[in-house]
Amino acid sequence: MVMKKFVFSLNALYEVKKAQKDRLQTELAAAEAIYRAAVERKADLERTLEERKAEFEAKASEGMTVGDLKGYAVYFEEMQERIKAAGREVDRALREANQRRNELVSVFKEIKVLDKLYDKQYGEYLKDMEKDETKAVEDIVSYKVTDNRSG
Repeated sequence: MVMKKFVFSLNALYEVKKAQKDRLQTELAAAEAIYRAAVERKADLERTLEERKAEFEAKASEGMTVGDLKGYAVYFEEMQERIKAAGREVDRALREANQRRNELVSVFKEIKVLDKLYDKQYGEYLKDMEKDETKAVEDIVSYKVTDNRSG
C-alpha cells in the first residue's frame, strides 16, 4: 500500500501571502523610519526657531537696527513655512506608514484563514489515511480468514 502525501490545495496562494507579508513588514519598517525622521526634522526646525526667537528677544531688549529687525522677520516667516512643510511631510509619512500597517494586518488575517484551512484539510487527510489503514487491515484480516478456509 502506497501512502499518499498531504498536499495543501491552497499552498501556492499561502506562499504568495507569506512573501507579501515579508515584503510589507520590510516596507512598514522603512515607512516608520521615514516617519520618525520627518518628526525629528520638524522638531529640529521648531527648536531652531525657538532658539532664534530667544536670540531675537535678547537683541531686541538691547536695541537693534531696522535692517536687523526686517532680517529676523523674514527669517521667522521662512522658518514658519519650513515648519509647515515639515508638518505636511510628517502627515504624509504617517499616512504611508498607516497604509502599510493596514495592508500588513489584512495579509495577516488572510494567512490566518489559510492556516485554518490548512488545519482543516490536514485533519481530513488524517481521517482519510485512518480509513485507508482500517480498510487495509480489514482486507488483510479478510484475506487471512478466506485463505485459511480455502486451505
